Order: sequence, then structure tokens, then C-alpha cells
Amino acid sequence: MEKARGENHKFFMLTLREKIKKAVHRPRLIKIRLYDDFIVGKLGLFQKKYNWRVVNDKIGQKVYKDYTEYVEHQVAKLATMDLGEYDHKYYSVLSERLGVLASKNVVEKGKTVLCLAARIGTEVRAFLQHGCFAVGIDLNPGKDNKYVVRGDFHNIQFPDKSVDVVFTNSLDHALYIKKVADEVKRVLKPNGFFILEVGLGFEEGGNFGYYEASAWQKVNDCLQPFLNIGFAVFQRDGFEFPWRGQQIILRAS
Repeated sequence: MEKARGENHKFFMLTLREKIKKAVHRPRLIKIRLYDDFIVGKLGLFQKKYNWRVVNDKIGQKVYKDYTEYVEHQVAKLATMDLGEYDHKYYSVLSERLGVLASKNVVEKGKTVLCLAARIGTEVRAFLQHGCFAVGIDLNPGKDNKYVVRGDFHNIQFPDKSVDVVFTNSLDHALYIKKVADEVKRVLKPNGFFILEVGLGFEEGGNFGYYEASAWQKVNDCLQPFLNIGFAVFQRDGFEFPWRGQQIILRAS
């Protein structure tokens, strides 16, 4: 049962002390996550505070007054990010990971790829480097972005069964994970692949910052909506950049 709005659920509303304890061995969390959660989220110096609600025992959802407020919040993130160093490193790391998938016929030259919540298009460029026909969508693709067009992964503008591969590393920015799962299933061709790069849950040592709209206890929790509609796990591996997480390849029925 959905719990009350604004409940201070200890799972999702970690104290600052707990956040520091989790971050001491992970410099990036100190630099990025603690800034998001303490300076922005806790003190409220620059942005509005948001509460969380527990949708079920394992998934949390950020509370917005309506969907428009959710969109406005997500759109605002790009202006706060310096993606220069990240773009260079993530492009290199992801290209290497996609090379492994190419050897398993998940990523192949000529395949059509849709990248969801792709920001400036780093992941799109990685797929292009492997010979795929790739494009991204994002609520805020920024100015003069030749790799990403405006779009919402809750309501993808492309037709049914039109792409071979869907990719995202931004599932935690989805407000409704089930809607995203349904849309991914809809646009994928039969036996197409969904490449999901997802951060660890709280129980696994993960963390969720100011702009995330969904949170989970374990990675398996955010997978369940996809498994419920017929996706099957094809491959699963851990990684350390851009955060500690897992790359999970799901295959559509």
C-alpha cells in the first residue's frame, strides 16, 4: 500500500551522517552526491525541497505536485552540470563495454538504437562509433544538440517495433518506472535488447541525489516491472563508473 505523502521513511531519507559514512571511500559521492543532498536538498539554498513517498516496500518515488513540476525539475538539471570531463571518460568506458556486447551480437553495425534520457548524447556517440544508427531523446537536450532530440521516455514519440536496441543509464530519473518499461517494450522489435545501466540500491551501498525521481533498495527491485511484462535477463555485469552499478541486458519477447 502506498504510504503517506512526506513520510520520513528511514530507507529513503538517510541522515547526513549516514550519507557521509557511505561516501568516505567514494570521492565522487563526496563531490557530487553530498553537494546535491546537503547543500541543495537539505539546506535548500538553491532549489526546492522534495519529499519521498514509498510506493511499495522496495521502490520510492519523489513527490511532485503534478507531472509538469516533475518535468521542470528534470529539465533544470542540465544547467547545473559540467559534463566536459564526464563526457570524455564515459564515452571511452561505454565504448569499451559496447565492444564486449558487440562480440555477443547485442550491438552490431547497422542496428537501430534509441538512447533514453541521453542529455548531450555521450551514449549516442558511443553507439555511432560501433556502426549503429543511433539517436537519443531527453526532456532537455540543450542547444544545438545533433545527437539528441526532445522527448520523454514515459511517452516515446517513435512507432511500435521500430528499434533493435534501447539504452538508458537514467532509470532513476523516471517518475513512473512501469510506464518506461511499457514504452521500451513497445518500441523494441521482437527479440530486441534493452541495455540498462543502473546504480546500486540503498541496501547495496548506492545513493540517490537531488534530481533522482525514483529510488530502490536493490537493483532487482527496479528490474521487476520489466520482468513482469516479458523481458528476460540476457547478461548482467557490474561496473564502477560513472557510479557503482550494474549493466543489465534484457531481451524482449
